[in-house]
Amino acid sequence: MSETGGGWRPEDRLRPPPETVHREPGYADPGPLRDDSSWPIPASYDADARGGEPSPEYERYQPYRYRAGEDDETEARFVPGFGAEADADRGAGDGGAPAGHRARRGGGRRSRRRRFRWLAPLAALLVIFVPLAVGGAYAYHLYMNRYHPPDYPGSGTGYLVVQVPSDASATSFGPKLAQLGVVASARAFVLAAEHSTNPNGLLPGFYGLREHMKASLAYALLINPKNLVQHPVTIPEGLRLSQIVSWLGAKSGIRAAAYARVLSNPAQLGLPAYANGDPEGYLFPATYEVLPHETALGVLKGMVQRFDDEAAAIDLPAAAGQVHLSPGQVITMASLVQAEGGRLSDYPKIARVIYNRLRLGMPLQLDSTVLYGLHTYGILATYQQLNSPSPYNTYRHTGLTPGPIDSPGNAAIRAVLSPAAGNWIYFVTVDPKTRQTLFTSSQAQFEQFRQELQRNLARR
Repeated sequence: MSETGGGWRPEDRLRPPPETVHREPGYADPGPLRDDSSWPIPASYDADARGGEPSPEYERYQPYRYRAGEDDETEARFVPGFGAEADADRGAGDGGAPAGHRARRGGGRRSRRRRFRWLAPLAALLVIFVPLAVGGAYAYHLYMNRYHPPDYPGSGTGYLVVQVPSDASATSFGPKLAQLGVVASARAFVLAAEHSTNPNGLLPGFYGLREHMKASLAYALLINPKNLVQHPVTIPEGLRLSQIVSWLGAKSGIRAAAYARVLSNPAQLGLPAYANGDPEGYLFPATYEVLPHETALGVLKGMVQRFDDEAAAIDLPAAAGQVHLSPGQVITMASLVQAEGGRLSDYPKIARVIYNRLRLGMPLQLDSTVLYGLHTYGILATYQQLNSPSPYNTYRHTGLTPGPIDSPGNAAIRAVLSPAAGNWIYFVTVDPKTRQTLFTSSQAQFEQFRQELQRNLARR
């Protein structure tokens, strides 16, 4: 603009090099250049005549000014604050390429540099905040697992049996319950134990539980002995081995055939040496708790172990020596007392009768032994049975039977070790219903007792 303001001078004309002129679509050709490479000035280009505003013909040529100015501004924008030396270095690094090419290549590198410049602070933020986030999440996880662990809401579904070991605690047994799916987490089970008011803790044994139980419900069930899963089996005194097998098969939840297979190899039962390998008489009659998953071998070994415990309690070898018998003879005689006895108070008297007959060398003449040898049952043996050749026929053989004929209880064993005093050599249980037993040393009175027994049997 002129010093007076509002005028336009020829020096202000745009003179872009021919090679940089780009014509946009829709604009007219401005015509040939003059000799001094300047543009022709339209006749109506006088700004003064228009009050300082360019004419429409001037506006027609704006694209060329903007194009040229845009290049200048772009060059200035990409090298802020750099002088000629930086431009020279950049040109040298381009290998002498034309100025236009050098500018474009340099601008491309700077553009990429500007695009990736924001990655550095982002990486720094990630380095700082990612570990914090991971650590915070881990700390939250630990807190929730410790104070608010996973837990099922209800009483559960299904059914399964679990065994609590004798030394189990909530801490040691919780992972097992979680693995079985009973509780949602071991920690929930531990918290249930900590909040329980029962000071005794877990009770060993087998329990019926459900899957997906609330931990507090599972713990309450495992500390209540009423919830123990077991099969109580009471073996009556005086049962034969064959009867015990049938009884266990019916009461214990284990098939009788399984017990029979075990008894076919009695060496695995741990029988005492004086049993001579025969389990008859050494499966002690008592009440046993047959647990879930128990085996026939385990049950029978438990019965033999119970016999060993009872024998140890009375010091059987020493006690047998006091009555001049072996431990095996004591058990055999006790089985006879058990088979023949009625009331418990009569056991010591029956033992005395057997002692007296043995001392006199008389046959014991016990119907129970005859019937045992024939694998049958009854009270009085028939004439034909009394003549059987069985080694258990005490009418034909003197002395004790080869072994026990049943499993005697404590009362019968103690009766043999402490018999009553008397000279009886006969006894008859005249009333099987009331178990009334009469004793005598007279054979004639003995015959009267037998006739009374027969009358009572006939009435019934």
